Amino acid sequence: MKEKLLKGLKWFYKSYIWLGIVLLGLDILTKQLIMASDLIPGDRSSHYSLLGGFVYISYVQNEGAAFGMGTGNEVANRVIYLIVASLVSIGLITYLILKRKETKLFIRAALIMVITGAIGNMVDRVFYGPLQGNEGLFTGCVVDWIDFHWFWGYIFNIADCCIVIAAFMMIIYIIVTEVKDVIKRRNAEIAEENAKKTDSQDDKEPENTDLENK
Repeated sequence: MKEKLLKGLKWFYKSYIWLGIVLLGLDILTKQLIMASDLIPGDRSSHYSLLGGFVYISYVQNEGAAFGMGTGNEVANRVIYLIVASLVSIGLITYLILKRKETKLFIRAALIMVITGAIGNMVDRVFYGPLQGNEGLFTGCVVDWIDFHWFWGYIFNIADCCIVIAAFMMIIYIIVTEVKDVIKRRNAEIAEENAKKTDSQDDKEPENTDLENK
C-alpha cells in the first residue's frame, strides 16, 4: 500500500498537475479579490501601486482575447475564445496522455501552464458576469489586473502569464535542443574525419614498410 502511494505521489509530481492546480487557484483567487476591491473597472487612474510604482494593480473587464485584445464584438470574442481554448486544452491533454512517457519534464510543465492559462480565462467567461445587467453563464468577461503601465499598454492576469511564460519555455527548449543537435552532428563529422585520416595513415604504413625491406 505504501509503495503504491509513493508511486502515485511520484507520478503526480512528475505530471505537473499540481502546478496547474496551484496556478489556477491563484488565478481564480486574485480575480475574486480584484472584483471584491474598490477599484473602478476600466479606470486605470484607479489602481494600487506596488514596488514604488513599478507595477500597478488595476481592474479591467476584458471582453477580448489575451492582454485586452479582441475583435470588438463581445459575442464573437466569447465564442472564439471558448472554442479555441477548449480545442487547445483538449489537444494538449490528449497529447500529454498519449506521450506522457516521451515528453520531457520541462515541456510537460510548459504544456500544463498553457492548459492552466486557457482554463483560467475560460472560467471567467463561463462563470463570471461582472458587467452590470449581464449576469449568468457565458456572459462574463476576463478579469485583468496586472498593469505594467510604464512600458506595456495591455493589462493581463496570471492565466495570461502562464501562457506567455510557457511559450518562452518551449522556444528556449527548441533553441537549446537545436544547438545540442548541431553540436552533436558537428562532433560526429569531426570524429568521422579523424577516423578517415587514421585509416588513411594505416594504409600508408605497410607501403613504407615494403620500401624499407627492399
